[in-house]
Amino acid sequence: MIAAAMLSVATVTLAACEEGTQQAETASGVCRPEAAEALAGRDRLTDAQAMELTGATVVRQIQPGQGVTMDYRQERVTVETDPATGKILRASCG
Repeated sequence: MIAAAMLSVATVTLAACEEGTQQAETASGVCRPEAAEALAGRDRLTDAQAMELTGATVVRQIQPGQGVTMDYRQERVTVETDPATGKILRASCG
């Protein structure tokens, strides 16, 4: 009886942890890396479009070779665009 009760408590606890993890992963304002990487090859985006597609709340638009800070910010997406073609070369969170 006690073993069954302990197993039940453990199951509920683990389920709660899993739900919390899923909520953290989809938290508003956190850039989604897979969504950022998927921007490569697309035409230039506005900041609003980049935010909508990646979940980021901060957008850093850069050109190839442009110096940037290396601090990691989970709410930021960095989009590197070729000025000659207007194509996104790469995008990443941070």
